Amino acid sequence: MPSVARLKQRLAQTLKAKEFDAALGAITQLARKEPKNPSWPRRAARLMHGNSDLQGELAALRRALELQVDQGLVLDAIASCKAILALRPEDAQTFDTLDLLYLNGRPSDLGAPLCEPGDDESNDAPLDTLLLTQVVPGAYSVQLADSRPGRISEIPIEETELAPGEEIPDLRLDEWSPTDSLEDLEAAQAACLPVSDPSMDRSEPMSGERGASLRVELANTPLFGDLDAASLYTLIKRVRVVNLEEGQVLFRQGDAASTLYVIVEGAVVPIAEGERRRRLAVLERGEFFGEIGLLTKQPRNATIEAIVDTKLLAIDRRVLWELIAKQPSVAKSLLRFLRARLIDRQIRTNLFFAAFAHAEREAVARQFRILEVKDGTRIVEQGKPADGLFVVLSGSLTRIDRARDKELGVFGLGDVFGGLSLLDGMPASYDVITRGKCWLVVLGEGRFRRILEANPRLARVIRRLTHEERPAQGRPSITGL
Repeated sequence: MPSVARLKQRLAQTLKAKEFDAALGAITQLARKEPKNPSWPRRAARLMHGNSDLQGELAALRRALELQVDQGLVLDAIASCKAILALRPEDAQTFDTLDLLYLNGRPSDLGAPLCEPGDDESNDAPLDTLLLTQVVPGAYSVQLADSRPGRISEIPIEETELAPGEEIPDLRLDEWSPTDSLEDLEAAQAACLPVSDPSMDRSEPMSGERGASLRVELANTPLFGDLDAASLYTLIKRVRVVNLEEGQVLFRQGDAASTLYVIVEGAVVPIAEGERRRRLAVLERGEFFGEIGLLTKQPRNATIEAIVDTKLLAIDRRVLWELIAKQPSVAKSLLRFLRARLIDRQIRTNLFFAAFAHAEREAVARQFRILEVKDGTRIVEQGKPADGLFVVLSGSLTRIDRARDKELGVFGLGDVFGGLSLLDGMPASYDVITRGKCWLVVLGEGRFRRILEANPRLARVIRRLTHEERPAQGRPSITGL
C-alpha cells in the first residue's frame, strides 16, 4: 500500500481533477493507515454527499463523530452532530451524543419553543440596543465627572466581583525597558499575534474518558463554557455549520454583519482591502471572529478568506437575542465574552496593553468593569482629572473643548481615553460626552493606581507612548491616553 504522503498527494490530485471516485478511494486507504484520524471519514462524508449517497454519508459522519467524541474534539463533534441531524432530524443516536455535552444530560425544561427566523424583527437588531439595566440583575448607579444619579450604571458580570479595596492580582510588565524604542515594543507585540502554519496536522488523538473531555473542552471554550445547560442546548440546536473551500471568501470588507464565527478546523485570514490588499493575521481552530457584527450595525471591517478547506460554526445575532429573552443571565456571559474580545483586540493593537506580560493579560482584562451610559452624559469633565482608563465597547462619544466651544473629534468602538490625565492627576483638556447610549469598559482610578504601584515602570511606558506617538501609516492609535 502506498505511504501516507503518497496517498495525500494522490488525494489532492484527484480532488483537483474532480475525480471524486478516485479521491474517495484514496481517503479509504488513508483511513486504514490512520484509523483514529476523524478527518478521513468526515472528508469521505463530503464526497458521498456530492454523490447523493445518503447511507454512506451518514455512516461516515457517525464514524467521524465517534472519533471526535473519544478525542474530546467538542467543536468538531458539534459540527458533525449538526450535519447528521440535517440528514436525520430525529436521529436518537445523535441526540444521545449531544447529551454528553451537558453535565446533567439534556435539560428537561427548555422554556418557550424556539422562534423561527423572521418571527420577531427585533431579533435582528444589534445587541447594543439592549438596556442592560433591565436585563442584568444587580446593576447600580455610579457617578463620573458631574453626571447626575441614574445616568451611568455599572453592570456586574463576574460571578464574584472584587470588593472596594480588595487586592487584585500582581500584574507584571513584559521585559521591555522604557529606554527602548517603540519599534522594540511593537516587535514584542507582533510576536503575540496568532500567525502559525495552518497545514500542521492537528489530528493526534486526545486521551480521556468518553464524554468527559468533551465537557472539559466546552467549559474552556469562550461563550460556550459560560452558558447554563438549557441555553447551551438552544445554542447548539441553532448554530449553523459553514464549509469553505481553500481560497473561498466568507464575506468582504464593507458587507453587512450579524453573525459571529468560531473556527472548527482549517484557517482563515482577515484581509484589509485597499490599493494594496494586506493580510492581517492567521486565525485557526478555536478562534472567534465577527463579534462586532453581533454588537453594532457596523459593516465588516475586513474580508475573510479561507487559506485551506475550513469548517466554521456560525452563531447568528437573532439566536443570542432569543437566548437572552429566555434566560437574561445569558447577557452576563455574552458581556464577559465581548469584554474579553475587546481587550484582546486592544492587546493586539494598542501598545499600552502590549506592555503587560502575555501571561498577565487575561488578569488585566478582568479588572475592567462594564458601564451603560445614557445619551448626553459627560464621562470626562474638562478641567478635572479623568476617573479611569476607558475603552469604548459600543456607541460613540464626542470630545468638546468647552472654552472654545469646539468639537475636537469622536471616540468610537475600541478607542481608549483617560489614561494620561489619570496618570498625572492633571485636568483633562476637553469634555467627553456620549452621543446616544454607550457601553464602556473602564479601569477605575483605584485599580489603575494599584497596578501602577506594582509596576512603576508602567507610568514611563504610558508617557513614552504618548510623547512618541507618530502618524505613520499602520501605527495603532493611542489617542486619549
